[in-house]
This record gives sequence, structure tokens and C-alpha cells, in this order.
Amino acid sequence: MTVFISNLSLYPDDVLCKLIVGTWSIQDIISHIMGWDKNFIKTLNQIINNEKVKLEEHHDVQAFNEASVSFGRKMEPHDLLKEAISQRNQLISKLNMVSKSAFTKQFPNSSYTLETFLQNMFIGHDKHHVEQIKNYLNNQQ
Repeated sequence: MTVFISNLSLYPDDVLCKLIVGTWSIQDIISHIMGWDKNFIKTLNQIINNEKVKLEEHHDVQAFNEASVSFGRKMEPHDLLKEAISQRNQLISKLNMVSKSAFTKQFPNSSYTLETFLQNMFIGHDKHHVEQIKNYLNNQQ
């Protein structure tokens, strides 16, 4: 994902800020992804510190997404790309600090293990948005 985001820096601001999916631009999509990364880093910190964790979808996805997009719109597009890369690198670093056993452990009051949560909530989510962006960029050439 960091390589993909880094490659977006080759595009000018007007391309990054043009609406491509509903009311979202590439900048908005990246800010949305970054918001989820930042949120999940908090969860990973709890796992690393052996605190009580409940793996579940956010209780108000719509509001969370709106806040993430709003945050990103206050930044310059290329600064946002750098920040998104930094956040994803922090997330990866935190994942590397999690014990192997924690990936397959069933979390209390959750249908997820850390592994299935990552597969269902992050990997598929990233692929979905990467495809949206790629499709738009490919159609512009």
C-alpha cells in the first residue's frame, strides 16, 4: 500500500482532488484509509500492552469516515500522501510487535481473530479502494 500511495505523488493536486467516486476524490480515499490505519494503531497498542480489546467494526462507520475525509481535506494533497505512508508504516511496525499467538487468538465478544480482522477489514478494504483509484487513473489516459 505504501508503494501505491507513493506512486500517487506523481500526480498533480488537481488530479488528486477531483471527485472520482460519489463525493470522494483520491485525496479523500487516502485520508479515509489513513483514518482507519490511525484507529487500528490504537487497537494494536492495546494488544501489545495486553489490555482488554474488542475487535469489531467501528460503531459509527459513517461518522468516522466523514471525520477522516474532513481531516484530509485540511491538508495539502501531497502532504496527506506522506502522512498516509507514515501512518501505514507505523501500523506495520506495530503489527511486527504483536506476538504470533495473538494473530490466531479469538478475541472475547468478537467473531474475529486478529488475522481474520486484518483480512476482512483491511486487506479487502485496501484492494477495493486501490481498484477505484486505478480504474479512474487508467480511464484518464
